[in-house]
Amino acid sequence: MWVEVALLLLLLVILKQLLKKPEGLPPGRWGLPLFGYIPLTSKNLEEQLDDLHKQHGDVYLWRMGTQVLVFLHDYHMIKEAYNKPENLDRPDWLFFRFTENPALGVQSTNGIRWHNNRRFSLRQLRDLGMGKSKLVGAVQEQAQWLAKEMKKQAGKPAPIPHALSVAVSNVIWQMVGSRQFDITDPKLKEFQDINDEFFEGVTRIFIPNFFPWIKIILPGPIVKKLCKQDFVRRVKEKLIDYFKTVVVENRATIDRDNPRDLIDSYLVEMEERKEELEAPWHERDLAFLSMDLFFAGSNTTVDTLKFIFYYLAANPRVQAKMQAEIDRELAGVLATLEDRSRMPYTEAVIHEVLRMSSLTAIGLQHLVTKDIQLGGYNIPKGSILNAVAVSIHHDPRYWKDPHQFLPERWLDEEGRFVSKKEGFLPFSVGKRNCLGETLARMELFIFTTTVFQNLSFAAPPGKTINPSHDPDKPLFHVPISQDVFITLRE
Repeated sequence: MWVEVALLLLLLVILKQLLKKPEGLPPGRWGLPLFGYIPLTSKNLEEQLDDLHKQHGDVYLWRMGTQVLVFLHDYHMIKEAYNKPENLDRPDWLFFRFTENPALGVQSTNGIRWHNNRRFSLRQLRDLGMGKSKLVGAVQEQAQWLAKEMKKQAGKPAPIPHALSVAVSNVIWQMVGSRQFDITDPKLKEFQDINDEFFEGVTRIFIPNFFPWIKIILPGPIVKKLCKQDFVRRVKEKLIDYFKTVVVENRATIDRDNPRDLIDSYLVEMEERKEELEAPWHERDLAFLSMDLFFAGSNTTVDTLKFIFYYLAANPRVQAKMQAEIDRELAGVLATLEDRSRMPYTEAVIHEVLRMSSLTAIGLQHLVTKDIQLGGYNIPKGSILNAVAVSIHHDPRYWKDPHQFLPERWLDEEGRFVSKKEGFLPFSVGKRNCLGETLARMELFIFTTTVFQNLSFAAPPGKTINPSHDPDKPLFHVPISQDVFITLRE
């Protein structure tokens, strides 16, 4: 009997140690080994993170399955963490790798491949005009075409037209692959459908990374179906086949002394660096890089412009004030980069929409590659850092009346635009911030001024506009699809 009692006590001690959170870690949800903490609640992820923030402060953890996720709600802490070399990597998740091993391209890669591809992409995009006046004409052309297409639905309730995706995609695709879509091109519509389907089922894609042991207890076919692995692989190959075709076409017509675009420049550099072994340059990597730049350079800008249209339709006073500035400062001509300094209210509107919409609600995750200290806590190697941008963008420490749409908060007492504000990180921060930020800012300014020179937006008669994000799409804030009522301006 005493043996049984001793064994029971030993079992209880072992169980207690397994359930106990190690000393020095941030507060938060620890849960059970292998399972972590699985909440029984109807609240969505953002609501739960808000509760945890109120309970534990600016840094806390949540063990989900076998993954330790650390959430950060302090702007300065995020800047500190995301500038450290030990926090630069992406997690080895299917969502990032897209079934490649190792990851390719720039968005999800680590180490020397990420360093090479990011540095190369930044250099090429700048050479091709990102942030420079020589690209302005191309953006103006697409903005004028978009305004023309939008005029066709004036006077009747209708959704934001597909032409918006075409116009924005053409800017980045011209820089990357010297190509343009027209409004009837089925390929761009197919891309949109694939993107929507991928993100609707995105939570299931994370299952094998958070609960890797299911591969042991469940048959392979069931795991693949449950986690949508075949779907991810099929989507990847469909997308990569297209971008590989573009690479092959460019190779056949390239003038190595006069590269037309980023793909040409990569092919030239690939030939020059073919002896490198650590992270070899090859065409499949180029196809992934082209895909990364295409989607990163189009989806976020399209969604932000939709939010701009919705917020201004819902706030006619703001829209009228911005249009008055556009009319006064541009006097019927198209905007250029030099006009931004003379149009503080327009800049304020764009930045307030970026703050309110918070497209990447919890950012893209960073892997901790060695034990670190952050916020006075131990963060162990293998933890995953998350910057809760949506919380910071609505934090009263940084913003007065944070839940109100107030472009005036971006103006000083003299009415000048104030761009640098604590607590603002729509393009993330640190060494892995958005490499297309300069291009995005250029496009948002020129598209917004051109469209609102020609058109006004309102709710359809008898209805209201909801500028909130779609609650059914987790992780990223996507505008709700809805009708707007467009009218022509004199």
